[in-house]
Amino acid sequence: MIWMYTVKEEELAATDVTSLTQLMDVADNQWVWVDIFDINEKERKIITELLGNEPEIVEKIKKMMEGPVNIYNKSCMLCNHEMIQEYVSVTMPSITFDEELLVYPIVLAKKKKMIITWGEEAHGHSPIIKTTLGRLREGVEAGQDLNSSLVISVLFHEIAIKNSNVLLCIREKIDQLEEQALENGGKNLIRSVFSLKKMISSLYRLMIKEKDFMFDVDKSVIPKIKLDKKSKPIVNEAIELIDRELDFMDSYTRTLDSILTLQDLASIHKVESSINYLTVVLVIGTAILVLLELAVVLEIL
Repeated sequence: MIWMYTVKEEELAATDVTSLTQLMDVADNQWVWVDIFDINEKERKIITELLGNEPEIVEKIKKMMEGPVNIYNKSCMLCNHEMIQEYVSVTMPSITFDEELLVYPIVLAKKKKMIITWGEEAHGHSPIIKTTLGRLREGVEAGQDLNSSLVISVLFHEIAIKNSNVLLCIREKIDQLEEQALENGGKNLIRSVFSLKKMISSLYRLMIKEKDFMFDVDKSVIPKIKLDKKSKPIVNEAIELIDRELDFMDSYTRTLDSILTLQDLASIHKVESSINYLTVVLVIGTAILVLLELAVVLEIL
């Protein structure tokens, strides 16, 4: 599917794109947001022409959309940008947590007044694109002037919100580990703690990258992307949100260290209990031996 979004009569209207001519006729006169997902062969040709008649670019993006990548995988796409002919292509991460951290790529291209997005195909139509559309529709209905700069800033903000929600899942996991620690979780608990610490470390690095990239966007370092005065506060809010989550991750790491300390204390307590038990056994055994020896001596006498 290729959807074209434009503002018509104070509404964010969606149109199914069936040809490049149809799309360019609109794009020549106003800004346009083009969203792509689950394309067929005819739509692939339209996108290939739109992206500069370089089939390998479309093939590369299509391959990225085949499914999520584990955050530890070297092919995991982080925040980056690339100039291709007359447009800039940006890749952003959408992170989910389901026993492991998975990264879905979201590709955004800025071509003159046109915004092109393609992402999270494993989810069907991208959840982030859907929430971005919802926010933009609310803004248009409230009389807000919509442009490509605002679309980009709201999209980045929704990415920051989506990625920060992963920390709620991690917090729940930490709470479960704390309960296990109180019940003397043993080796399985220790493995789980170190696994979670590894996840948090990887997530921390990725969110640092995300924050730095948004900072570059805010400062107009990324070519072709210039935010206006209305859009900058939205991106700044996203940066502040990431900053807060980074602080939380520091506290989560300390909590996991505390769980390990608690587990160590529990192990020490077990050892002390065992030593005390053995001491009692030795004392009793010694007393029995003494009594036996005494009995033998009395018998001789």
